[in-house]
Amino acid sequence: MFPASSAPPRPGWRASPAASVSGLAAPRIPGFRLLRQVGRGRHAAAWLAWDVSGEREVVLKVQPAGDGSLMREYAVARRLASPHIVQVYGCGEAAGSGWLAMEYLPAGNLRRLIGQGSTAAEALVLLRQAAEAVAHLHRLGLVHRDVKPGNLLLRATGELVLADFGLVTATGALDPRAQPGAVVGTPGYVAPEQLEGAAASPAADVYSLGVLLHEMLLGCPPFCGETLMEVLSQHLVAPPPRLPAELAALQPLLDRMLAKEVKERLPDADAVLGLLGQRCDP
Repeated sequence: MFPASSAPPRPGWRASPAASVSGLAAPRIPGFRLLRQVGRGRHAAAWLAWDVSGEREVVLKVQPAGDGSLMREYAVARRLASPHIVQVYGCGEAAGSGWLAMEYLPAGNLRRLIGQGSTAAEALVLLRQAAEAVAHLHRLGLVHRDVKPGNLLLRATGELVLADFGLVTATGALDPRAQPGAVVGTPGYVAPEQLEGAAASPAADVYSLGVLLHEMLLGCPPFCGETLMEVLSQHLVAPPPRLPAELAALQPLLDRMLAKEVKERLPDADAVLGLLGQRCDP
């Protein structure tokens, strides 16, 4: 969700011309001057905008008004006051559009760092930062359900912050969208039990963090395929891949994060932080 001139758009958002959202002119949002469209998803567009009263650049997430989803996302984000969570500034509706204003972070996201390559020590630092952000939700009884590189943004200091709370739900909640075989989240990072319609669990976010760890270490996710069904099938049945010899010290951590059975997986992000605090960097 970033301008093409400064950083790549988030995965899941397609870069698009500044003049339109699905062929329409920029929406009019009182108090903001929309500068250019910086991304687009299935239901929403992301705009770089100038906040007139705050005198700052922000990102506006804009979508058709009416379903209340942005208001729910804003309410969740406001509960998550933490340096590891993206700041949100406001939410509302205008001229048939719902909008959510949030912090603009032009440094990009974790996808950019993965593309540059990381040492094992750097990957563990980034994993710790991501786990700290996710742990903040878990301590409040919440599950993110869409932890991925595109939702881990970078401050100018290089620190990661977690964003996009549209799928956040309470631990133990059943989502009517999460029927067996349905994908709630992003296919490359979704936990097996999410594909089976299980109640929301912090362990699902741990699985996504495990996918991130593998991707940071080797530059690719652990489960790949030519089709969506191939990827999802691997999430359900394929064991965690073996790391190369020089990274073998991290295999036990990866295995405990990517365990197929929830009871064999680290239960939450605090458990991940506990193991990271006990081990030495390779």
